[in-house]
Amino acid sequence: MSTLFTPTKIGRYTVRNRIFMAPMSRYRALKDGSNSDITTQYYSQRASAGLIIAESTQINNCAGGVNSPGIYTQEQVKSWQKTTQAVHEKDGLIFVQLWHAGRASHNSVLPKGKEVVAPSSIASQQEVMVENGMVAPTSPKALTLDEIKQLRADYAQASINALKAGFDGIEIHAAGGFLVDTFLQETTNQRNDQYGGSVENRFRFLKEITEDAIEIWGADRIGVKLSPTSEYNSMGDGDVANTFQFVITQLNSYGLAFLEVNEEMPFSQLAPEKRAILDNLRTYWDGPYIANGNYTAQTGGKRVDENKATAISFGRLFLANPDLPERIKQNATFNELDPSTFYGGGSQGYTDYPFLDK
Repeated sequence: MSTLFTPTKIGRYTVRNRIFMAPMSRYRALKDGSNSDITTQYYSQRASAGLIIAESTQINNCAGGVNSPGIYTQEQVKSWQKTTQAVHEKDGLIFVQLWHAGRASHNSVLPKGKEVVAPSSIASQQEVMVENGMVAPTSPKALTLDEIKQLRADYAQASINALKAGFDGIEIHAAGGFLVDTFLQETTNQRNDQYGGSVENRFRFLKEITEDAIEIWGADRIGVKLSPTSEYNSMGDGDVANTFQFVITQLNSYGLAFLEVNEEMPFSQLAPEKRAILDNLRTYWDGPYIANGNYTAQTGGKRVDENKATAISFGRLFLANPDLPERIKQNATFNELDPSTFYGGGSQGYTDYPFLDK
């Protein structure tokens, strides 16, 4: 376990451990997309992480999340300022994940008259969350060039707002079958303009929003999340090996703070042939690499020991154990997860998980 507690450089920062908090949507934002005080408490409780990556945060009012926080209004920025200040008071580091659901959404969670959008009009087959449960997603409208231009501007403004909110950096969510991921993969991007066809064209949108963010933040305060082999939100088909070899090689040239890769989805096991693809893709990235997906303290520590990852981002373990690094250090028992409180609600299953000293 000692390697997990060895400080390391992540961009311009030196983190105190390699036990990172993965971005997890908890759907507890207020109706205007601002955070309540319990969200500040939730992240502050987990400030002992080497790095917190705050949950998927909407870049505009059409990003498609239900009760998800945003970072496109000044009220939202002010509510995030409380959180970043509370984390910094405990000497923590916190990035925010910039997110747009794309086709993994439903018209009922969008403003009246707005539509679910994607690079191409190809529907996902995986249910999405709305106010009253899970439903089939709305078939998306293919984005126009003008709409893509506006989305690029929205990402840039979200980057500016994140800086104002006091975050230490941003992560661009290009994984999980959400908007950016569907630009990258040929099974969901069948455009015949400058944003579709060749892998160079499919990479263009991520390239543009990354370069815009670099102008605002500097490359060493920006991370990108990918999920090359994930089937979540009806993804993972096609020539992912060559697609993501190109994507990672291009991202590698920017000198980003880190690359986070979702290697395995919860409650699943990655097929050996997909693990081989990920292992090969890992060789094209020179910077800090954050491995995510079903890791335990033991398997995560082994991954870092073998120099196959710089750090591990833990989701469910951090959800239930606000003092996760200390529990790992002491080889202590973990709190039992309550899946019924994962999404929505109040403090129950959110800020009431006990610390070791309780």
